[in-house]
Amino acid sequence: MNLFWRVPKVKKNNFMRKLEELLSSVPEVDRKEMLYDYEEHFTVGLEDGRTEAEIVNELGDPHSIARDLLSEYKLTRLDHQKQGTNTLNVILTAIMMGFLNLVFVLGPALGIFGAYIGLVAASFILIISPLAIIGSVIFNGLEDLAIVFFLSMITCGLGILLGIGMLKTGKFLLKAFLKYMNFNKKVIYGGKGVKAA
Repeated sequence: MNLFWRVPKVKKNNFMRKLEELLSSVPEVDRKEMLYDYEEHFTVGLEDGRTEAEIVNELGDPHSIARDLLSEYKLTRLDHQKQGTNTLNVILTAIMMGFLNLVFVLGPALGIFGAYIGLVAASFILIISPLAIIGSVIFNGLEDLAIVFFLSMITCGLGILLGIGMLKTGKFLLKAFLKYMNFNKKVIYGGKGVKAA
């Protein structure tokens, strides 16, 4: 520690001038912000009844203060540069994943979704097939009623079974979709994505 700064004659102006000189490599806006904290320290100390020399002795050597401030400033700048690089990486990865999803995933996904919708519609139609009894009675009378009744009950049962299967398939497809979205988010952000239900 430099003993020059322990001498009581050293005043605020000398201290601040030396500190500013040591921080000259820092851009002016950031340097003024750093110096403002020490100006504030002097203001509060003087209001509390201490002398400038006492405050200078409390603060210590401007060389060590400047060294600490410069190392902290450099670390902060490195963090900001890393964040900029990370943002660029995220954007490029998102573009790449979007392209891969569009080319390789969208077609099969739309095919699976279309087949699922078709099977859901088929199960609905099979479930409402007993309404065919009404049409059969109106157009054919009561002569084929027994056959139409049993066939409509069989198709209704098949529709119910298919509907139950489609509910389970729908839950599976939703989980698979969420897992795939989670995978995409992990690739893009390197973190956690959406949680599968």
